[in-house]
Amino acid sequence: MLQISILYTGDIHGRVERLTRAAYLAQVHRAELTAAGKHVLLLDAGDVEERQVLESDLTKGAAMFWLLKTAGYNASAVGNGAALTYGPSALAAIARSSGLPLVCANMLTRDVHPTPVPGTTPTLIVPCGPVRVGLIGLTSPMHGAYERLYPVKMPDAIDVAWRYAHALRAQGCELVGVLSHLGYDLDVQLAKALPDLNFIIGGHSHTLLDYPTDVGGVPICHAGHFGRYLGRLDLTLDGHARVCQWFGQIIQVPEDGPEAPDVVREWRRIQAEARRVLREQVGSLSDDVELASDRACGMGQLLADALRLRLEADAALCITGHLSTGLKAGPVFLGDLIRACHSPANPGVAELTGEQIARALEFGAAPDVWKQTPHALRGNTVGIVQVSGLSYHLDHSAPPGKRVSGVRLMGRPVERKAVYRVAATDYELMPQRGYVPGLDPAAVQFDSRVQLREVLQDHFALFDPLVPGLRPRILSPQ
Repeated sequence: MLQISILYTGDIHGRVERLTRAAYLAQVHRAELTAAGKHVLLLDAGDVEERQVLESDLTKGAAMFWLLKTAGYNASAVGNGAALTYGPSALAAIARSSGLPLVCANMLTRDVHPTPVPGTTPTLIVPCGPVRVGLIGLTSPMHGAYERLYPVKMPDAIDVAWRYAHALRAQGCELVGVLSHLGYDLDVQLAKALPDLNFIIGGHSHTLLDYPTDVGGVPICHAGHFGRYLGRLDLTLDGHARVCQWFGQIIQVPEDGPEAPDVVREWRRIQAEARRVLREQVGSLSDDVELASDRACGMGQLLADALRLRLEADAALCITGHLSTGLKAGPVFLGDLIRACHSPANPGVAELTGEQIARALEFGAAPDVWKQTPHALRGNTVGIVQVSGLSYHLDHSAPPGKRVSGVRLMGRPVERKAVYRVAATDYELMPQRGYVPGLDPAAVQFDSRVQLREVLQDHFALFDPLVPGLRPRILSPQ
């Protein structure tokens, strides 16, 4: 008899103090099992990163994968934390800097002959004594968001898994399993469609299973979220390398339990480097720029200017919800910029008619729109639409449809049928937000390589000092 034990976590979302303790538990179990002649894999089901954690955000998620590698993980599924926030292009840097395999078979380049997104591998074969374990990685398609925002294709996960499962068997893998960030419901569908799988280690839905769900003999394992539990699945193989028995459980991670010393040391190194980077000066301002959600503000106009210049547009528009605070005159450091703007939005540019521009401004002036505090903005008020290259009159007391008037571009009235090149972000340009409802996302040129903080940082680098446009471009009734 041969036993292979799989230890697993998922959806840690930047809870470093939990990860260090889960890593300690995993190391203890691995040492005990290895001493008893067992074979051990340590896997993560994705979303270890978290943009709200400074050290994770500064490295576009990579810092959290450095911790996984230090903890001894064999592989991680690709979650949506980094891939959706920073774009799939961030995965190459994560894989390169961490050395941790990122397993994902259903995110491909949008080429004539699609290939796995750089930094990912569709499958991973891990030798465990005389047995070869084949892993297939799958990630959530996020309801088509990847394909709308980035140059990738997301083929059907079940079709992909079926094809790679057969390929891994043909390569001599006695065990074939899925490392999934699809969510529990899709994992159940997957197990029903591929009854020859030996296991599914899943995440994304934050499901906590005290014991694996048995779907036609396939164990589906989920360990919840935030590193509160370490999962363990024991597979017993007979003399023909077939699974003859399995048993799974979850182990609670104590809140005040011991931490893995090597992971703690790596985290302290990451924190020290982050403190150094935050002290780097990105530029300087000639004047204070304030932030306001209900009127023209220097900070909103500064962001709009940066978008218009970067994308070589006739005009730019953006909500203040991307911003958290203003900036003081004088030196501006990276830490200041991060506090002011930690939005995950990407810049984009589209051809809009004057009528569409006016409608977007009117839509953004509605109180039930600009006063919202959606989760996507982490609680920031959406705010009215700030502009660059444009000016308009705003009357908060006017009835719906009459709040915005006198829209002008570079001093001239905007023509309803004329077409203008307008810079904004994926927040304002995605039609479901309501600002430009009829816009085809495929017609928008998104710069998915950068976030708004980087747009501002590059803007500061062009001017020393930066003299912001402080004259209000949104005019109120006299």
